[in-house]
Amino acid sequence: MRDGGYAMVAGPDGIKECATFTCCHCNSIIHIKPGMKAADMGGFCYQCSKPICARCCTAGNCTPFEKTLERIEASYHARRSYGF
Repeated sequence: MRDGGYAMVAGPDGIKECATFTCCHCNSIIHIKPGMKAADMGGFCYQCSKPICARCCTAGNCTPFEKTLERIEASYHARRSYGF
């Protein structure tokens, strides 16, 4: 899995650096720690061809975040057209 970003996290132990990727389904940022197993990072959705987090991997359905936003926006426009 390719990383998509880079993070520097400051904490009581100092600054830790790691690669990151964003889940296509829930838009959460996953930190890839050195030596991390691929199964712990998440997986790959073969329907939308993008990386997903472990939580979305267990959900078993393909609901990309962009499609969710489009559905919410369409609902908003429909309610406005009805005068609500």
